[in-house]
Amino acid sequence: MKNLLVLLLLGFVGTGRAQTVPAKSEASPAGAVAFFSSPGLALPRLYDAAIKHSAEIARLDAAKGVASEDVVLARKKMLNMFSLASSYNYGSLPYFATADASTRPAYIVNPFSQGLRAVYSVGVNAVVPLDVLSGRRSTVRRQELILNEAEAERSGMESKIRQYVITQYQGLVLARVEMQHYQDALQSAGINKKIADKKFKEGEIQVDEQITAIDFYNRAVLADAEAKSKYQTAVLLMEDLIGMSINTLMQGQ
Repeated sequence: MKNLLVLLLLGFVGTGRAQTVPAKSEASPAGAVAFFSSPGLALPRLYDAAIKHSAEIARLDAAKGVASEDVVLARKKMLNMFSLASSYNYGSLPYFATADASTRPAYIVNPFSQGLRAVYSVGVNAVVPLDVLSGRRSTVRRQELILNEAEAERSGMESKIRQYVITQYQGLVLARVEMQHYQDALQSAGINKKIADKKFKEGEIQVDEQITAIDFYNRAVLADAEAKSKYQTAVLLMEDLIGMSINTLMQGQ
């Protein structure tokens, strides 16, 4: 029992020392450190990158473009009711004006006996249905409302993306904290295991006490591996969301 109390006391001291040792996390560039320590700097960049990388935003932009073109076409639809016609003829005519304008035009039975001449005509035709004319303003307004709806859908999608980015960012920060915590716990468990092995070899503790230390270490290894996996998954999800690595994002490339 005395040996067990000594072992627990040494373990407590080892744990205290382990907490003073910096966590052995992956080497992080200055940009990655700023990413986790400065949400005010990281989040606006995440918003912009996620919106630019979103396929749904691209689809809504296309729909907005179509709606904008429909507004232009609706305003120009009146032009479809006008047509420009022209004709050109060359030959002899049965009626023609004489040189004397005071006399009546002479009718020639055989026009082929007359000289050839060119005749050119041009005109504008207009066919305006009353229903189209009266409903033109409503048609244009309808297309403008469709355009406004497309713009509103895009704004709503941007808001959803920002909310999702916030959730993913908070989850990523928490996963990093948990990973560092379990790294510290693993280091502490490793120190305690070494102490228990040494005490067991010197005959100061029993087998069951050594087994307890080994079991605690094994659980710490498993918890550390799970925390690393959770953190790496959160990083990959974030980078898939923004379409680039976190380091690239923070470097402004």
